[in-house]
Amino acid sequence: MSSQGNCHNMQDTLKDAVPFTIVCDTLDNPDNIPSAVLDNAPYDTVLTSFSLCTAKNPQAALDSIFSLLKPGGTYVFLEHILHPAEDDATVVEHEHLNVKLWSKLQDWLTPLSKFFFHGCHLNRQTDKMILNMDGWESVEYKSVRQTHGMQYKLLPFVYGKAIKRA
Repeated sequence: MSSQGNCHNMQDTLKDAVPFTIVCDTLDNPDNIPSAVLDNAPYDTVLTSFSLCTAKNPQAALDSIFSLLKPGGTYVFLEHILHPAEDDATVVEHEHLNVKLWSKLQDWLTPLSKFFFHGCHLNRQTDKMILNMDGWESVEYKSVRQTHGMQYKLLPFVYGKAIKRA
């Protein structure tokens, strides 16, 4: 495994696997994207997992992700979000939950979360940011609203994919 800055290139250690690069930072400042990432662009696939909540500028991070994808490339995401509306058709778990209360609680706790958890915003609407970006051929996602345990009630999440227009 070779390392450059906040980037780990995994081609050396996984000889029979699909090569991939792990970036251990946010992509919200294009000037800070490791050269190992830029040198190998464009990519077939970019994946983020619970990382856009800490980006200082999530739209800039999404723009960077978009620019790293080749035409027809896939952006795969798993991110926690602000509670979707009660009638949101993307929600796959519909057990009763007072969404207005839990959304308000996410808003109230976000300043503490940002301080204690590396800038994490509990109330980001990352799903809506991805959906509203220009340049996608398609965006498919589902939201999961968990109702068991306080930490899960505070962290609904979205998973899905967006295909860059060819």
